[in-house]
Amino acid sequence: MLPPMTLHSMSWLLLSCLLLLPQVQGEDSQGKMPSPRIRCPQGSKAYGSYCYVLFRTPKSWFDANLACQKRPSGNLVSVLSAAEGSFVSSLIKSSSNTHQYVWIGVYDPTLGYEPNGGGWEWSTSDILDYSNWERNPSTSSDRGYCGTVSRASGYLRWRDYNCDIQLPYVCKFRG
Repeated sequence: MLPPMTLHSMSWLLLSCLLLLPQVQGEDSQGKMPSPRIRCPQGSKAYGSYCYVLFRTPKSWFDANLACQKRPSGNLVSVLSAAEGSFVSSLIKSSSNTHQYVWIGVYDPTLGYEPNGGGWEWSTSDILDYSNWERNPSTSSDRGYCGTVSRASGYLRWRDYNCDIQLPYVCKFRG
């Protein structure tokens, strides 16, 4: 049995380590977890400081993005991390969506003319420094220039698709 003073010191050391663990691991203690403090309109879901909503009425990629822009700071969803991708996937799967693909906000305005698929960007001002392609869009034989998430990947991975096809879409806007 350890003396009471040693046990007290070890408990304090363990507690200190647990409190510092997120900083040591380089994690942001705030994170991008759903926030109960923001208010989202009925039918949309909060994640971080944004609201997300799946619209099941199919539109072309450009019409879908215009529809999203009717909300303040709204656009087709930009997926900036794996965690946000999982959130978007769960949003789509919980809606009884039956479509193979759903529009997201990634697109290639260069129509493939930028070498090595370097023309892809978000419809927002967000930087495209996270990607989760199901296949390389610059080497596909049936290339498209607008981005979707696919049912085959559980709506987690991205796939290029013909921008004129009408699909459901996910909007992201400030809460």
